[in-house]
Amino acid sequence: MRRKIVFIKKYDYGKGVFDLGEYVLSYASSCDLGCEYCYLQFAKTPKEPVIYENVEVLEKELKELFLKEEKESFYFNLGETTDAFLSERHIEIIDKISEVISFWSEKYDKRVFLELRTKTDNLFKFPSLNKRRNLFYIYAISLLPQEVINNFERNTAPLEKRIESIKKAQELSYLIGLRFEPIIIYPVFGIDYEGVVNSLKNLISLYQDIFLKISFLLDIFLLHSISLGALRLTKKQYKYLKEKKSKLAFFEMVLTPDKKYRYSRPIRVYLYQELIKNLKEIWGEKIINKVYLATEFPYIWKACGLPLKLLTDFY
Repeated sequence: MRRKIVFIKKYDYGKGVFDLGEYVLSYASSCDLGCEYCYLQFAKTPKEPVIYENVEVLEKELKELFLKEEKESFYFNLGETTDAFLSERHIEIIDKISEVISFWSEKYDKRVFLELRTKTDNLFKFPSLNKRRNLFYIYAISLLPQEVINNFERNTAPLEKRIESIKKAQELSYLIGLRFEPIIIYPVFGIDYEGVVNSLKNLISLYQDIFLKISFLLDIFLLHSISLGALRLTKKQYKYLKEKKSKLAFFEMVLTPDKKYRYSRPIRVYLYQELIKNLKEIWGEKIINKVYLATEFPYIWKACGLPLKLLTDFY
């Protein structure tokens, strides 16, 4: 299929949200992994996954972008409109795209990061991507507690397989992106004070276990970044999930300036602070230089003691 609109678009974070400086590269649309919280179910995308073949249009856009922007580094997200490892054909087109990007980045002396975000373990099944000059692949693996995966990501890989895939990605010399998002408060043990506290403590404990398992196999020198991002829902999503009495919408959420429903500010700050504390306990104080908050407001970063950084500044 041929894409009729632009391939490359600046990521739209929403009003007031800190701009991480990334671009979305839409080489494919839709996803059939069936995550209950996924915005693609409510967007104008094909019902079945499609891949766009007219790479020559992308090449023209890329050349124009490199000519227009004076900055030296660019960050492209290839896992926003689909899962980067959804099928072998996805990897084939990514390899073709990476060849084009490498050519023009070398010509204009640019450094490029390609984030390949996934909830699968298909890295073990598909051919590896060819290494390219001036280009870094970031294997950005989504990591959630297994109970959350069981309830809200029904067709995805289990947590243990996702963690194992990190080692494989390192063997291929990919950079690693640990993506702890969306952070979903589940299970919920009650909505009174004691129930909320117990729910949060349990969730933090689950993530602490994940951090520990990853620490045994992660090559810190290949770590690009760690993201933390609490669940956020569009108005349409939130209304739909509330009406169907989804477990996703059971915990209280509030409408924020970017027109997304999120957990309250104190809840988000508490979760981030505790998770950052756990990361430091395992990897030391310097790990904070690798941590960012996904689609969050600058005042939340500040409350968590994190410096505002662009995605191109982490490696």
